[in-house]
Order: sequence, then structure tokens, then C-alpha cells
Amino acid sequence: MVSFRIRMQVSEALGSVNRWYCSEAAGETVTHPNMLLEYFIKKGGAEDFSRRFEEAMGPDNRWYCSQHYGREVREPEVLWEYYMSFRRAPMSIAC
Repeated sequence: MVSFRIRMQVSEALGSVNRWYCSEAAGETVTHPNMLLEYFIKKGGAEDFSRRFEEAMGPDNRWYCSQHYGREVREPEVLWEYYMSFRRAPMSIAC
């Protein structure tokens, strides 16, 4: 069974946002999974995902998420969904 973290990271790498940036960089529509994964890794997407995932699983987000749901939350899926819904938006998008 593939871990939740890996499923979410691959989902981002193969998702529409990364596909758009990768296609723009290539000058053509890119749909091949290996090309999308390579672009995601080389352009910092994997590093950014790692940082965000650690924040989502960290004590601050766990506390806020638990306050939001009125119970102690430790499930990665719930912490990730809460983090992605309520995190501060980035100031800019790097291309």
C-alpha cells in the first residue's frame, strides 16, 4: 500500500497546475507522467511539497485542526485537508 504522503505528492506532480507549468516550459502540452514528475522535482515542487507536508503534520497545524474539529486530530488525511484549506496563501508563485 502506498503511503498517504506519496499519494498526495504524486497527485500534485501529475495535477493540472504542474501540468500547465511543465507544458508552458516545454512549449507543448505535456501529459507523460515521467516528464511531469521530472519537472516537479527539478523545479522545486517536491521540495515545496515536503515543506508543506511537514507543516501540515506539525504541532501548530495539529493544534489548530483539533480546535476546529473539537477533538484531537492525528489522521494525516484530516491534517492535510485542513492545512490545504486554511493555510496562508503564498505571496507569489515562482515559475
